[in-house]
Amino acid sequence: MKLATRLDRLGTETAFAVAATAADWLSKGNEVFPFHLGDLNLATPANIAEAMQRAVLEGKTGYCPNAGIAPLRLALAE
Repeated sequence: MKLATRLDRLGTETAFAVAATAADWLSKGNEVFPFHLGDLNLATPANIAEAMQRAVLEGKTGYCPNAGIAPLRLALAE
């Protein structure tokens, strides 16, 4: 699966620039979902928690490939 070439320009320092932009938007009264770094302040849906539990019981506890899990990426794209 080919990744977008713009991802080559994304470094770890970019997360802090995104955080600053998000904080600016938030200060102007916009709703911001902080997906750029750290822990989200959103509850995990039950179906996802159950899938996570199954994955742990099946021994799927390591890192996935850098490009992600192909079937999951395809499902998310739909």
